Amino acid sequence: MEDTQIERVLLWMISGMAPASLENAIISKLRVDPTHVKGLISEARKRLTLAAEYNRDEMLGTALSRLNDLYARCFLGDGVNLAKALDVQKEINRLAGLYRGPGTTQSDGGTSEADAELAAIADYLFPLELTSPDYPIREHARLAAQRVRELT
Repeated sequence: MEDTQIERVLLWMISGMAPASLENAIISKLRVDPTHVKGLISEARKRLTLAAEYNRDEMLGTALSRLNDLYARCFLGDGVNLAKALDVQKEINRLAGLYRGPGTTQSDGGTSEADAELAAIADYLFPLELTSPDYPIREHARLAAQRVRELT
């Protein structure tokens, strides 16, 4: 009986029912004890989250598979299209989460510790105007280290 109740709650949640209305519907239509309503909603949310994560992973797998096919096609036939292959490889790397440079965020929405450290370093190095602000932080750090060596 509880599985059908959870499925019913899931349908109400997906349809956009407001939280207060959802609780009232569970009590009145499913005849659930008010002390068990929060637990039923919690279980429904857990199942909804698992389904969403599965769907995201499945879609990501499909996208990566299609990109890999496109990448292979760049090398087939008479002409090799290296520019397109590079673009496809960059997109594969981005989707696979292989880029973790400054400004890149983790999947949970927060910035990584390394990103925070790089931002702090940039705050010190960029005002020194050692080179163009468009250059990567690595070049700023290299020039700063070179200046320190020259001074000592």
